[in-house]
Formats: sequence, C-alpha cells, structure tokens
Amino acid sequence: MKKIICLALGAWLLCGSAQTALAIEKAKTSRQTESLKYNAYWHWGFIWKLAGSGVLNLWEETLADGSQRWHGQLCGRSLSIVETIMKVRDTLDCYYTPQLVPLEYCKKTNEGSYRAIERNYYHSYVDGRICKSVSEADRTDIDSTVVDVYRWRSKKGNDRRRLSNEGVGFDMLSIFYELRNINFDSMKKGERLDYYITAGVRNQCMHITYKGRQTCTMKSGKKYPSYAVELTFASKDSDSTPVQAWLSTDPDHRPLSVVINLKRIGAVQGELVE
Repeated sequence: MKKIICLALGAWLLCGSAQTALAIEKAKTSRQTESLKYNAYWHWGFIWKLAGSGVLNLWEETLADGSQRWHGQLCGRSLSIVETIMKVRDTLDCYYTPQLVPLEYCKKTNEGSYRAIERNYYHSYVDGRICKSVSEADRTDIDSTVVDVYRWRSKKGNDRRRLSNEGVGFDMLSIFYELRNINFDSMKKGERLDYYITAGVRNQCMHITYKGRQTCTMKSGKKYPSYAVELTFASKDSDSTPVQAWLSTDPDHRPLSVVINLKRIGAVQGELVE
C-alpha cells in the first residue's frame, strides 16, 4: 500500500524544476507570467494527510528571431507521511507555441532510489509535410504529429521510440494548458473532446468530458464558481482511473482542485493554496 501511495503522489505532482538541455532554440528573453502553489493530500475515509506540495509556473519567452513561445513547469515534492516512506522530487517542463502546439517535453523522475528522464520532441505535419517553422503554422491545419521519445531509467538503460497520431499531440503537462484554454461556456454538459497524449513510450487517446458549472469548496471553506471536467484515457488498463478537475471561471481558468481516486486506498487531491 505504501508503494501505491507514493506512485499516486508522484503521478499527481508531475513535478518540475531547474533548466533542462533543449533541442529547441534557447530563449533570448523570458518573462514569468504565473506562479500557482498547490498542496497534495491523501484522503481515505475521515483521514486527510498532507502528502506533498507543488508550484505551477509559466513563462512567456522570446527567441532571437522575435518569435514567441510558452514554457510551462510544474514543480513538486513529497511531504509528511510520504516523505518518511520515499522522497519524491520530480520534474515536468513543456514548451509550446502561442497557438498551443507542443514543441518539447521533459520529465525528470527522482523517487527514492529510482531515477528516470523522459523527453518528447514534437514534429508537426501539414498536408503530409513537416512544418519547418511550427510557430508560423496554423494549428487547425496540422493533420498529424510525430513524436520522438527518448527515455533513460536507472538500472534499465535507454529506450527510444517514434510515435505518430492524427492532429496535434500533447503530453501530461501541455494538456492541462490546453484544458485551460477551452471555451466551456460554448459547450453543453456531458460534451466530450478527444486528444492524443504521449505518456511514457506510447500514445493514448484522452477523453475530456465537461461536467458543467459547479461550486468548488476549498478546505478553507471558501467557495468558487468553477467548470468541472473529467479526464479519462480510452484504454481500460489500470492507469485509466478518471481524474476530476475544477477550473475557475475567471479568464485564466486556474486549476482549483484535482482529484485522483485510488483503488482500495482512497484518493489523492491537489488543491490551490489561496
């Protein structure tokens, strides 16, 4: 059970920090536009335990040729009961164009004695031809994406894959920025959107279902009007547990709360620190 708790926490934190070596061009200037702090709790019955903390950062970057891109980052660590079982220090970074077309993704895993690095490099195609300048491409014209995946794991060595899917491809961090840019007011309750997500060394279809407007009540007792959504993978394996999320109705659609239900041992909940 301890192992399951730690793995669930690591999955929620999707953490990040530090600069990573880039295949894409280094930014000439960078301006931070957002920094949101979160606490992660393990919930089982009447038990609530602080399990971790995280920070979601966002920068607007300008390149040497004057073009722009966005750099998202989620940083986190284990705390409290989880820290005594296994320390978690993970990293997620993603880079994407102003039209929210992913360029690169990096996940650094540091959990106990386990170490791993995953990198995704995205190549967008229009009319069957690779885009040489993705920042200038219209997102609606992208008909397919090829993802070069590189993975190193301690004691398991290197792994390299080339994956492809229709339309724009996402990862486990950039999909949350995509989520925050959806116009939910134009959607009907129960309406579903489908996206392709590269997770590990495989592509999966993720369903995002709009559950309507709801009141999100924080642990402080403060209430926020929110958009409620459910995220599920199309596959029926053990990793397809639905994720429930509540986003603020403000223009920035800040994630207020995220809940991952665990089999037999409760749930992990991430909540915005007000």
